[in-house]
Amino acid sequence: MERTMNTAIQRQTDRRKVYRYIYDHPQPVTAWEIGEELSLEAPVVSSSLAGLLEEGMVTRLEDETYVLDPLARVAAGLCMLDDRVQLLAIDLRGEELGSRELSMPFSHTPAYYETTAQCLEEFLDDCGLDRERLLGVGIAMPAIMDQAEGRLVISPTLELQDIPLEEIYCHFSRYPVFIENTPNASGYAERWAGGVRTNAVYLSLDRGVGGAILLGNEHYMGDHGRGGEFGHVCLVPNGRPCHCGRRGCVEAYCSTSRLSDDLGLTLEEFFDRLQKGDEQAAAVWEEYQGYLVDALVDLRTCFDCDIILGGALSPYLEGLLPELRWEVGEKTLFNGEDFFLYLDHFGSRSACTGTALRFIDDFLLTY
Repeated sequence: MERTMNTAIQRQTDRRKVYRYIYDHPQPVTAWEIGEELSLEAPVVSSSLAGLLEEGMVTRLEDETYVLDPLARVAAGLCMLDDRVQLLAIDLRGEELGSRELSMPFSHTPAYYETTAQCLEEFLDDCGLDRERLLGVGIAMPAIMDQAEGRLVISPTLELQDIPLEEIYCHFSRYPVFIENTPNASGYAERWAGGVRTNAVYLSLDRGVGGAILLGNEHYMGDHGRGGEFGHVCLVPNGRPCHCGRRGCVEAYCSTSRLSDDLGLTLEEFFDRLQKGDEQAAAVWEEYQGYLVDALVDLRTCFDCDIILGGALSPYLEGLLPELRWEVGEKTLFNGEDFFLYLDHFGSRSACTGTALRFIDDFLLTY
């Protein structure tokens, strides 16, 4: 019995090695190449490939080479923000299969969650995704989570406090579900994409402001899972009121609502005006940039590492990045490095991508 079990374990181990080799090589590979690289005998490689083919994990081409089937498993990401819902689906390589953004004011009610769940089903249908291949749905929200206690601790942006996560989970129970903080999800996506070489801090600039602390391949969450709440660091003592109830927070000055809601514009409209030389937009941006630079200087001084800018604002910052880098460098005590400030890989859909990628990573670790 024990020998049979050990044989089965070894067979699964060999199959995992073969699958991972194919996964790590985008170009088609032969059975001989797999055996040579992994030091596996031909019968072992042949058996592993037969199992992978049967399960639909790989595809055999006409020239007897093998490639990954990226659609063998898929994952979905769902981001609930105060004014909209974002939906996204990815394949095993993290490639986007589809995305959607819906204007939907947040409300902690069964009706809101049920409507969101229905929108998710319609989105998956439109993407043509087989539910049997769906690993799970990651949900990102701008909130501090206590995963151990299963509670949403606080979300100033969504005006929530001390909510059992089950009140959200239950509306998506058809699939495995994981709920996490939006900046943490975005930071996870950035690390997965290879954007973090050593250490970095991730700053998410949206209607809410948050962040993540990335220590190489590790995600530092703090002792109580609250690390990276940069949006509620005091920037201006006794300054503007913040959603959290205090005054002068970074979020009160660097929220994208300063550029959109305050002027009755969308972000796209604001930056279109800014690009065309609109004086009002230029004045607003000058003030906003000043506060953003001060926040970045604080992060640079405290952490002495790269800073990655993400969230809804990041798609509009590419042309403005050189000036931001220069201003932060001028105000920082150590300003020798020019290229410490970067934009994330996924823009406004980074949180959706990151929370979906967790299911992909878990699958690759356990398959």
